[in-house]
Amino acid sequence: MIKNYDNLNKSIIEANGNKNRILQSYEIFIDNFNKLNKEFKFSVSFSSDYIFEQLEGIVNSKTRALNYIPFGIKDTFNTKVLPTEMGSELWKGFKAGNNARIVDEIIFRGGLSFCKTSTAEFAVDYIEEGYTLNPHNVKHITGTSSTGSAVAVACGALPICLGSQTAGSIIRPASFCGVFGFKPSFGAFDRTGVLKTTDTLDTIGLIGCDIDVIFKTFVELFQSTRDYPFAQRYQKNYLDKASKKPNILLLGGQLNIYNSYASYVKKDFESISHELSSKYNVIEVNDKEIDFLNAVHTSQLIIYDKALSYYFIEEAKQFGKISTVMSNMIDRGNEYSDNDYMAQIKLQENLTTKMNKLMQDYDIDYIITPSTASAAPKIGFHELEDSALIWTYFGMPSVSLPVFQNSLLNLPYGLQIVGSRYDDLSLLKFVKVFDERIN
Repeated sequence: MIKNYDNLNKSIIEANGNKNRILQSYEIFIDNFNKLNKEFKFSVSFSSDYIFEQLEGIVNSKTRALNYIPFGIKDTFNTKVLPTEMGSELWKGFKAGNNARIVDEIIFRGGLSFCKTSTAEFAVDYIEEGYTLNPHNVKHITGTSSTGSAVAVACGALPICLGSQTAGSIIRPASFCGVFGFKPSFGAFDRTGVLKTTDTLDTIGLIGCDIDVIFKTFVELFQSTRDYPFAQRYQKNYLDKASKKPNILLLGGQLNIYNSYASYVKKDFESISHELSSKYNVIEVNDKEIDFLNAVHTSQLIIYDKALSYYFIEEAKQFGKISTVMSNMIDRGNEYSDNDYMAQIKLQENLTTKMNKLMQDYDIDYIITPSTASAAPKIGFHELEDSALIWTYFGMPSVSLPVFQNSLLNLPYGLQIVGSRYDDLSLLKFVKVFDERIN
């Protein structure tokens, strides 16, 4: 899966700073990238001239943490050189004139703004037909929104990409494409210069070929300065949990939506739950105490639809130029009053407090649950509801690991591990150890 980048990385190390050899290595990498993109259609804009312009700056400077790592940038992030079209024909050819804050942070640390990856229209749901083909089976979907980033990693074209999640747009494509998807705590990355859809839900995250490149990137990019008052909690929580044997909550049948999960998902989850019970401290929680989780989907939908009707009021006037899916969500949002919206924001605050208290009272370190309700459905079929948006709603960090493989469908799907808010570093460290044990 990561052969293209592995070969590049090996060549750069062997080049030992030799500029010509580094540039030649990237020429080979770009050639392979273009071949893969032609086959799986995950990138919507790319400029080799811009890549070599960035490389010139890197080879002539001091070594930095992300040197030479090529990043795919979801096409909802502003980029100064490449267009930012947001999956919409209304914004074809639009040049933002600046980079999103996180893109500048990547470049500052020696990473490359390599290409723009395809996204669902306005990062919501509709994906233009013919884009983001699933490398495992092109007749099956890839999930929504951050799909181009997931496909770019899954086919081996890039080692890591930026994504975003308002419901399940990182976890779901990662699961369907068999790669690692990381949705950090809400607010971990600065969202300046990124398309806004929903104020209390939009979260920037990463999709990568392994947990090491995700961990390395997160450590470099999360908001750790004094300008972000909660930043110190990431390091504090990481130190506090470094040597502790974790307590886990296995979450399946306690959720109403679990009843509609594919039978093979339930079977695989029950099997791995039995295995995990012998390795970790499994916490038992009365179903009534976590029944409030079942209220999240309805609340999230109202918040999401109302926010879309506000932020996309002008686009909604462009009859025939936005998808039916997007138009329907905006119409639903218009049916809710401002008071309806504020009531759900208050409920989000209350349920989040309740969730935080549950984690503390039971001393739960991590929640483990299937990433998706099935492997990737066939094109034309919708995904079953899963739990990903619950953790987005609560602002909690989560990771999808490529653990499962359905032998009948020959398709992967993931296992999701969720941590407490601001426990991102501990979560990523646990996932690394967990992945090594499972595999």
